[in-house]
Amino acid sequence: MLLKSKVVFLLVFLFLISPCYASVGHMPLLAVSQTEDGYEGSSAHLYLEIKPGTGRVFIETYPLTKLDTQISTRFAREIACKYADADCDNYDFFYTIRAESSIIGGPSAGSAISALTIAMLDNLNINDGITITGTINSGGIIGPVGGLKEKIDAASEIKIKKVLIPAGTGFSKEEDNKTIDLVEYGKEKEIEVIEVSDLDDVLYEFTGKKKEIKEENLEISDEYSGIMKILAERLCNKSYELKKEFEKLKKGKLDENLIKIEENANNLTKKGETASSKNIFYSAASFCFGANTKYKQLILLMNNMKKKDVADEIKSTREEIKDFDSRLPFKYETITDLQTYAIVKERLIEAEYYLELSEEYLGKGEMNESISSLAYAVERFYSAKAWSEFFNNKGKKFDFNKDVLRSSCMTKIFEAEERYQYVILFFPDVLADTKKEIDLAYSDMENEDYDLCLFKASKAKAESDIILSTLGVEEEHVNDLLNKKLEIVGRNIVETSKKGLFPIIGYSYYEYAKSLKQDDKYSALLYAEYALELSNLDIYFDNNKKTLIPYIDKRFLSVFILGAFIGLLSGLLLFRRKREQGLFIKINR
Repeated sequence: MLLKSKVVFLLVFLFLISPCYASVGHMPLLAVSQTEDGYEGSSAHLYLEIKPGTGRVFIETYPLTKLDTQISTRFAREIACKYADADCDNYDFFYTIRAESSIIGGPSAGSAISALTIAMLDNLNINDGITITGTINSGGIIGPVGGLKEKIDAASEIKIKKVLIPAGTGFSKEEDNKTIDLVEYGKEKEIEVIEVSDLDDVLYEFTGKKKEIKEENLEISDEYSGIMKILAERLCNKSYELKKEFEKLKKGKLDENLIKIEENANNLTKKGETASSKNIFYSAASFCFGANTKYKQLILLMNNMKKKDVADEIKSTREEIKDFDSRLPFKYETITDLQTYAIVKERLIEAEYYLELSEEYLGKGEMNESISSLAYAVERFYSAKAWSEFFNNKGKKFDFNKDVLRSSCMTKIFEAEERYQYVILFFPDVLADTKKEIDLAYSDMENEDYDLCLFKASKAKAESDIILSTLGVEEEHVNDLLNKKLEIVGRNIVETSKKGLFPIIGYSYYEYAKSLKQDDKYSALLYAEYALELSNLDIYFDNNKKTLIPYIDKRFLSVFILGAFIGLLSGLLLFRRKREQGLFIKINR
């Protein structure tokens, strides 16, 4: 009798604490499917059920899901949980996607998955007559996708009344270069087409409720400001020292090549001075680093170095790098130290790469190129030493054990791979450098350098996202896109800082993006995207979460991804014809 009473009590207790998530949420999806005549818009249905559990994510799709859809779903759920400020570790999420025919996979359902998840977490009613297509990016930004005109056609077929599309993609260029206004096209189909920038816009359109956003000033960590000021002063003071050294060596009239290098160095020095006067210290440091590489190159060229001199300089620099690297801390407890370690190591690796490049040029007898690479390596090493000042700063502590770091590295690689694969469906040739970065992240993972892996995979994902972000965006809308990204990055940094996790790299790239805004808006967009990715690393380090992704060998994963996308390759010709749509930027390293 006593046992029966306990069982009844337990059942009642569970009933009372069970959330109202028990019901199944639904949202119609728009997709692109393959037919005998090519590609056309199609529809699908997204269902979500949330139950008490341990934070697991289950995805079931008909037809069979692709790896990229699984990755997108997990990431979209993470973004939703952060947006809703919900502790999702105590629940399991069951997502089901049903379609009548095979649909193009990839991240294009990410925004819908995040929106439906938030609605269920916050007990919001959403209208089945509304749907959205778009990727979901760090910071809750809605990213562009392909096939919008075809998706509007599909929406008309299933009587959808409102379609949300990513901001800046309201005009579509067709194969005959004719531009279609998608808002007007939607009206012809009796559909209201609305552009949305982020999850705030999306939730408002679905529910009529606006999330209250408190206008908070971005307060910069005193430690960050102090150290970054020192870093900038070191690099900029070195610019003056190198300039003086060069001017002492300068005799007579310089040739045209040296004049161009000197002009470049002087211009970068002036930009560094301007940034310093405005207390924009990361930008100042970046400009002065650029100046230093040019002045160093001039000095080495003016010294009339012989092959042996260059070889000796390469050897001594390499020995200094090796000694410095051996003294780096192997253990860290804060996000700041993790980011510092990654950025210092990246600079050391880059310095070594340019030393090797210098040796190659030297072997071919190409002295000018060898000296240029040597100058860059020397100054990159100096900047690594300057960045090491950020070690041992205060902040929230994490248990960065090997399993946690490996899990974060793998999760980020999968996200980067998924975005890369999606972009090359449309534009097969634009992300060669990004692919190299992903391959390097895999190498870091295999070498158990998980911190470097996380950093490289984050940047690779950002590079794919920037292509998606500018896909179909007309020139006049680029500034609007940049301003929106910067606004969201700033908001993200505020939220992250309030948790005691000031993102030093994320903020640095944010500041640099703002300084580039007037003169180079496309580079500014790229650095804003870097900032978004690197301002949210805390979501990968919840020490209470179990590792959900098992170890997968790179070779097996490559075969898996190849198989997942084999069915899409036949559509490349269609997308290739549309390659001229949108704006593209060259990603320089």
